[in-house]
Amino acid sequence: MAPFEHAIEILEYGRMREILAAYAESVLGRGLAAELVPCPDAEELRRLHAETRELSELLESTRLPLAGLSDVCSGIEDDDSGGKPLEPEHLYRVVDLLRSGLGVREAFTGDKDRFPALSALGTGIEDLPELREEIPKLIDLHEGVRSEASEKLAGLRRDISALQEKLRLGATAMLKRPDLRKCFQSEGVTLKNDRYLLPVKVEYRSWMKGPVRDRSQSGSTLYIEPEEIVQDGDSLLGLLDRERDEVLRILWDLTRKVRDERLALRRLQGALAKVDFTVAKATYGTSFRLISPEIGDDEILDLTDARHPYLMWLSRDTGRDFREIELGSILGKVVPLDIRLGDPAGILVVTGPNTGGKTVALKTVGLNVLLALSGVPISASKARIPVYNDLFVDIGDEQSLEQNLSTFSGHLKQLVEILRGATGRSLILLDELGSGTDPLEGAALGTAILDYFRANGWKAIITTHLGSMKKYGFLHDDVENAAMEFDTRSLKPTYRLLMGIPGNSNALAIARRLGVSEEVIAAAEEEIARVEEPTREIISRMEKSRRKVEKERRRAKRVREEVQVDKAEYAGKLEEISIRREALEREADLEIDRVMRRARKVLKPIVDKLKNVPQTHKPMVDELATEVELLLIGTPLGRKREEFARSLRKDDEVCVPKLRGRGKVRKINKSERVLTVVLDGIPTQVGFDDVSWIEDSEY
Repeated sequence: MAPFEHAIEILEYGRMREILAAYAESVLGRGLAAELVPCPDAEELRRLHAETRELSELLESTRLPLAGLSDVCSGIEDDDSGGKPLEPEHLYRVVDLLRSGLGVREAFTGDKDRFPALSALGTGIEDLPELREEIPKLIDLHEGVRSEASEKLAGLRRDISALQEKLRLGATAMLKRPDLRKCFQSEGVTLKNDRYLLPVKVEYRSWMKGPVRDRSQSGSTLYIEPEEIVQDGDSLLGLLDRERDEVLRILWDLTRKVRDERLALRRLQGALAKVDFTVAKATYGTSFRLISPEIGDDEILDLTDARHPYLMWLSRDTGRDFREIELGSILGKVVPLDIRLGDPAGILVVTGPNTGGKTVALKTVGLNVLLALSGVPISASKARIPVYNDLFVDIGDEQSLEQNLSTFSGHLKQLVEILRGATGRSLILLDELGSGTDPLEGAALGTAILDYFRANGWKAIITTHLGSMKKYGFLHDDVENAAMEFDTRSLKPTYRLLMGIPGNSNALAIARRLGVSEEVIAAAEEEIARVEEPTREIISRMEKSRRKVEKERRRAKRVREEVQVDKAEYAGKLEEISIRREALEREADLEIDRVMRRARKVLKPIVDKLKNVPQTHKPMVDELATEVELLLIGTPLGRKREEFARSLRKDDEVCVPKLRGRGKVRKINKSERVLTVVLDGIPTQVGFDDVSWIEDSEY
């Protein structure tokens, strides 16, 4: 069995593949999600997590051109002997692939300091500019090969169009002849197999000269090509054959060029599939506020606030789009756990009652480890994961269900596989060790197994409800106890994992709450006290100490949260001040702009009247008009408007307050200080002083 294979089968890893595939934008990304497996290489894992982490940040401001990405390499054979050229649609998908590659490369390499991992990934994305630019010149996605692809093709299509029009007019003229009108079944010319035919009633066949090219299903209508246009019809078919030959020649030429670059295209397609899958991981991680774990070189496994990823997915509101997660409600439904393994304890023994959450705790650790070793963000607030070479799991009684074995035999069969394959770099998760047989023998076997694990330096987390197994952690420094918390008042498990103490079954507390007589309970307590009083006393004292520490921890956490709230409020006030300042500046610009426009409106008729003065005073008037204009332009707002107008580019949107409209810039004449703006589809020439960055609705 391959490493991690059994763990993948029983830890909902396949479900996580499906979830990640749902976040992918293309079939290529979904394919990689379906093939996801853990990777036992530390450097590779650090690189994968860095790419995902940086991409999460990049996607906040950038959308990558990955939608519609498809497999273009399938069908590109090594040679063209006896085959067909690539269809125009396939060639255009090659262009889409190349354009996506160029867009991703530019996005990834735009800020090397901020995104070093993405920059390294983007640098390796290949581009084929000649192919990317040539195919769209020759191929149209909807029309096929363009007429401009060759002079010969353009000439043939002109001849075909002219001849088709001639044939259509000739056939239509015959339809309208009064002496033939009653011969026709309908008033339209029919085009069949590129021939222009007339629908003639079968009883009038002798009235119409020309070959019968087709007939209706009932036989009552004959489709005849009039004798007068047969020769032109034959010529049309010849032209169409020559057109098809030229189209094929062009398609073959492009096909050979694509096939010459098939290796580069395969590499590009693989790189973009990886990018799309990384986008899926990043988007999923952002939706559930996941983290990229630290990949450690030592043996320490450390998880803080770890939650089961698949339970979080199941806890979402299924009535909403899965990309719109209400995270608050999910976090309240899935209880987090803190767990540490490897320093100093290499084995963790989790005890507690059945249905108390021990199995979910094991699965939470196992699935998060698998995802971390697959380069996928995990559900925790902090995490450090060692690079395990395998994960051995025996959870529940899946063996007995599949192979009709007893629960005990099923556990033993899986245990044999673990003892054969585990190493010091493996992680072992055992559920209900020693169960399914006599408690005394089960506990003895469990103790022997743990001794064997310790002797070999193996790392393991085991769960058990056997009371005698609680003592094991007290006897060995490299073994630690943990318990699943149980609320004796509500008689319900809290599903919280408490490190450092063994758990109780709480059977007597439950019995008392359910009304079992005190006489029976007292007798049970006396028997327990006789057999296990020393152990229980230790556990009780540790539980009191744990509660005190836990109370302090919660208080410290509350203080930290209050500090975070204060920081958030402070940041919010700063943002509010910034927004208000921008609003005031905008209001000031708007008011000054209104005043300037009113001043210009008042001064214009005065300046126009002064232009009628005698010729001797005209230079003085022109100088005055220029000074007025320079005064208006020279104000801070005027200079701001001038800079805004000169920075505009074609297709930029601007407001034109005097026309109360908004349009796109078509042309800019900086020397004349004029723009051509398309307003409601009409090109309109306006001056630099007539445009604004302020929305026209604010005037």
